[in-house]
Amino acid sequence: MSESIDSLTAFQFQSHHNWRRSLIVWSILLLVAVSFVALTWNAFFTYVSPGYHLIITAKDGQPLTPGHVLAEAGQKGIQRDVLGEGWHFVLPIVYSTELEKNTDIPPGKVGIVTALGGKALPPGRLLAENAKNPQDEEQGIQRQVLPPGSYRINLRGYRVELVDAVEIKSGFVGVQRRLLGKDGPSRFAEQPDEKGILHEVLQPGLYYINTKEFEVLISEVGIFQTAFHYDANPQKNTAIDFTSKGGFLISMDCTVEWEVLPKDMPSLVAEYGSRQTVEKTVIDVQAHSIGRDKGIDYGVQDFLEGSKREKFQADFTQELVRVGRSKDVKVHSAFIRNIVIPEEYLKPIRDKQIAGETEITNKAKEITAQSEADVEREQQMIQQRAVEVEAETKRLVASIDRDVANLGTKTDSQIDKLRAEFDAKIAALAGRRTQLLGGAEAEVTKLTETARSNLFQLKMDVFQGNSDAFLRYSLAEQLNPKIVLRLFHSGSGTFWTNLEGKNMSLMLPATGAATVPGDPKKTN
Repeated sequence: MSESIDSLTAFQFQSHHNWRRSLIVWSILLLVAVSFVALTWNAFFTYVSPGYHLIITAKDGQPLTPGHVLAEAGQKGIQRDVLGEGWHFVLPIVYSTELEKNTDIPPGKVGIVTALGGKALPPGRLLAENAKNPQDEEQGIQRQVLPPGSYRINLRGYRVELVDAVEIKSGFVGVQRRLLGKDGPSRFAEQPDEKGILHEVLQPGLYYINTKEFEVLISEVGIFQTAFHYDANPQKNTAIDFTSKGGFLISMDCTVEWEVLPKDMPSLVAEYGSRQTVEKTVIDVQAHSIGRDKGIDYGVQDFLEGSKREKFQADFTQELVRVGRSKDVKVHSAFIRNIVIPEEYLKPIRDKQIAGETEITNKAKEITAQSEADVEREQQMIQQRAVEVEAETKRLVASIDRDVANLGTKTDSQIDKLRAEFDAKIAALAGRRTQLLGGAEAEVTKLTETARSNLFQLKMDVFQGNSDAFLRYSLAEQLNPKIVLRLFHSGSGTFWTNLEGKNMSLMLPATGAATVPGDPKKTN
């Protein structure tokens, strides 16, 4: 039994020992493998960070195409194609690698690309075109430019030059001049391969233009004003001077309003170069020339008269509009603000005018002096008249006061007379009143007595002439309406005893009669 236990223990020990040895062996193998991968990974794999690209150079292959500096697939040398961001497997024995930063074109810039290798350009062409087949790529400045952005360009075969983009602001246009090509018959580039100015203008905006091929002339367009101003100082004098009929020198202040349309700017740039030159060559020169040509037909006196001066302005404006139209300049108006007449011409006219005004002034003074004398005389007459009016007023006032006094006296006597008359009438009326009142009272007494006698007669007729009944009625009227008479039975055997139970009363109480409580005269 003990031998079996020993054998089992020995087996377990041997198994545990083998397991540990196997673990150590596999760990060593894994470490060796990891070390091998770690050592060989960077040799076979290359990581490209963002913003960079990987340039690959083939150590073996076919020779480069003559004139080219970048190799195609299978050719020896720097490969044209580059690899972007990320991990890339590259055989270290066959290829070598190099990291290169991407080409960034910032906003507002443009990249002009020059190919360092390729075919030679055809005669007469100075810009290289982009070829679909890399073998047909041309050496030189590329016609196509790079707008803002980030590009993976192999700078071993290309050179990128940063230039400013063309910005045309509001109120301006861009006139393009092609710098490369053959000479044409005129200043304009009529054909794509001719040098010269293009007919089409660039409107306001931002343009990415190959400045090696085109020059953009930014020109201002719109409505402008050119002013000519007279000044006694010759250095500040910009007036339009001309000789009038009669040999007098005339100076004219004038404002010309003119416009250059965008479509006409290429021809103006081709002819004159810039807007300032247009203003000086067309407006300034033509205004002076037309002033001389038209001014010689007018005398100095004509510029002092309204109608002829307006005709001169109309002639001057019409001719300036016509000449401007022929030179692609649109003239809207030419307003003559002032015309300076020579002093030697104005002095006699001014002296004559002053003499005439002086004569008029003197006459006016005489008239004024005469008027002042008339005023003085009239003032004296007014004072005299005032005295007369005052005396007449006093006389009238005295007369009125006298009339008022007479009228008062006459009125008092009339009032007394009227008072006496009215007193007499009042006394007569009072007597008449007394008489009427006395007659009325007598009549009332008469009517009252008559009524009483008639009433007595009526009562007697009611009682049929029975005086005793009338007497009792009269007595009953005079009695107190509250008195009550009652009959009582006093004993048998008499007349009064037979009245018991008969409910007979000599006199019944009048309506409304009542017994006064506590009255000592009450009979029970």
